[in-house]
Amino acid sequence: MTVKQSLSQNWFFSVTGFVYAIVIFARDWNALDRIASDTGYTYVPEAVRDNLWVLFKPLAEYFEVSARAAAEVVAIFPIRYHAIASSTVVNFIWVGLGLLIYAIIFQETRSKIASSLAGLALIVTPHASESSIGNIGMIKFPLTAAIALAFCSSRAITKFPKLIAIVAIVGGLSQPILVVTSLPLLWLLRRGNKVLGLLLIVYGTLVVQIFKVGFSNAIEGRDGSSVKSLWPGMGLFWYSGIFVPTSFVVLIAILDSIKPFKFGKFVQIRLFIGISTFALAFTCYVMGGIADRYFVAPMTLASISGILFSIDFIHHFNRLRIFTIVVATIIVIVPVVKWFKAGWFLSSGPTWTSQVDQAKKFCVKNPNSKFELFVSPSGYTEVDCDVFVE
Repeated sequence: MTVKQSLSQNWFFSVTGFVYAIVIFARDWNALDRIASDTGYTYVPEAVRDNLWVLFKPLAEYFEVSARAAAEVVAIFPIRYHAIASSTVVNFIWVGLGLLIYAIIFQETRSKIASSLAGLALIVTPHASESSIGNIGMIKFPLTAAIALAFCSSRAITKFPKLIAIVAIVGGLSQPILVVTSLPLLWLLRRGNKVLGLLLIVYGTLVVQIFKVGFSNAIEGRDGSSVKSLWPGMGLFWYSGIFVPTSFVVLIAILDSIKPFKFGKFVQIRLFIGISTFALAFTCYVMGGIADRYFVAPMTLASISGILFSIDFIHHFNRLRIFTIVVATIIVIVPVVKWFKAGWFLSSGPTWTSQVDQAKKFCVKNPNSKFELFVSPSGYTEVDCDVFVE
């Protein structure tokens, strides 16, 4: 790569990150100053009180290092800005993961446009609007999407082995289902020690998680509280989250088995992405039931697979180039626009800063009391007044 090409690539990469940031903050704007009740206001107070060993304190069952690490940054700020800081830190993590996806796909395609669209697929994934955008407890799901994609790309593993290893360690210590994303690595194992190292990380972190929660609980998942049956009137949002990712990658796998696509440039990575998408969707359903947060990674991966298929399609049917782009854009833009902004679960109730202002006034007169802070969409968290009195 020449100096001119390098500068061009770095410039485009930076601009792409800036665009990702604008988009994710636009999605999260009406929820920026609020904290979602799932997982609520838990990580940050513990980060304020405890030392860094709190990173390895499970919230309920599993270790969730990604959320704990983000909370350590938020804890630097005064309590009045904890909601805004939390949303901001989470949004920039999404941007970083989007750029990681960009870098992975660029290694496969050498196309800046395709790579930027792949990263954007994570940033605009429609089902994140329900409870994931800006939510510190949901970082593990976009993180899983980025890691799963990295495991599908032998070129990315060769180019960024240390970065992918670090992200995999954080992901593995954030949720145990990461193990199902390692299936492509078993095929790529012949590529050498870098792949072997990633497999050891995935299985090693799984052992740590199982050791913490117990084998039987790890197998059973959340059977006691999960919803696994379709319900009347559940709507397109839920149906699409359950069925579209797996159906789409199955369709692409069928198309990839026929000429001319079976000899396409990205057949192998599409196959790997399809396997990971199916494995993630199935495992999330078995372990956690029907929940919007479980749609984020499969939907992102399926979208990226669609981008890669479109490249091959246009290569073989260049006369249909404009038609293909228009149809693909319409298919994508409708759900993105419909479910762009953070939903009611993330954006209900009073802002966090206004509540802290009220708490300070109350606690001046009642220094030994507790104050209830509202978390969206319903629920409260009790905070000691000595936190508010300076």
